[in-house]
Amino acid sequence: MVPDIEPPSARDHLANERTLLAWVRTALTIIGLGFIVDRLAVVDRPLGALEAVAGIGLVVFGGLIALGGAWSFLRARRELAGGSYSPTVNLDLALVGVVLLGALLLALFLVTSRPA
Repeated sequence: MVPDIEPPSARDHLANERTLLAWVRTALTIIGLGFIVDRLAVVDRPLGALEAVAGIGLVVFGGLIALGGAWSFLRARRELAGGSYSPTVNLDLALVGVVLLGALLLALFLVTSRPA
């Protein structure tokens, strides 16, 4: 016997909007960090170009996070309206994987660029 599923309420749609806002806040934070990293990069230093590329990469990554948030919001909205919502984990785990990779690369950069 299949349990009755109640139609989505305003609470469900508002939770979806709050989740989108969390994605946007995260994207803006990463974009701002990328801007700061790029502006602090000094091109005459040996690693200045690498820092500039890292800053631009963070700005692009922030944009991709915003895009992923919009996709997640629209998918959840469509599924809520159709009564077939099921949470997905793939996008969230992919984001965690990319952040973990970035953290490892940053740690490697910090270890190898220490002055002697």
